[in-house]
Amino acid sequence: LSVCYLANVWNIGAEGQLHLGAITATGVALFMLPAAPAFVLLPVMVLAGFTGGAVWGLIPGALRAYFKVNEIITSLMLNYVAILLGEYLVYGPWKNPQGMGFPGTAPFPDAAWLPRLSPTRVHAGLLLGLLAAATVFVILRRTWWGYEIRVIGENERAARYAGINITRNILLVMALSGGLAGIAGMSEVSGIAHALQRGLSPGYGYTAIIVAWLAKLNPWAVVLVA
Repeated sequence: LSVCYLANVWNIGAEGQLHLGAITATGVALFMLPAAPAFVLLPVMVLAGFTGGAVWGLIPGALRAYFKVNEIITSLMLNYVAILLGEYLVYGPWKNPQGMGFPGTAPFPDAAWLPRLSPTRVHAGLLLGLLAAATVFVILRRTWWGYEIRVIGENERAARYAGINITRNILLVMALSGGLAGIAGMSEVSGIAHALQRGLSPGYGYTAIIVAWLAKLNPWAVVLVA
């Protein structure tokens, strides 16, 4: 979330984007590549999680960029759509027939499990988070795109006058923000639950808002605050 907040784009939809990432990663694990080895399946699940979250982030992003619709409202509303979509799947077409009536999909194949640091529940999703923090830091501090993001956040009128494409940057930061939330969703289903279940997140997407601001939107501080 710190990425889009730096550009004064107010994504409140990380909770829904997390759920979409979990849903798309589950689809890969159970229906697209269930027999694939781990070195193929896990990267594709990460990519699917990122794509699902990014697409969900692009919806309010596009509404803000092209129609000036308030992204706070639309991203918040889409959280409920994503959560209910997940519930529809685990109660309906993706429900485990061997699950004794409990809402959830069939267990993932072993190849779809993120490795754990035995005997704890700490898994390789932690490494994905650290890699995300490093990537965001490099983007913000070492690239022209990061410079554009910071200029837009400090003064959008000046950025527009300087020729920075505001529309494109709104779409890009919402896609990146949503994609990272989607990877978090993939990590939850692959590293902890090993299935898509009802109540996947106790509000991680909302906690992320607090974490981002307590960290003053600094990617490395985000790691410590989280």
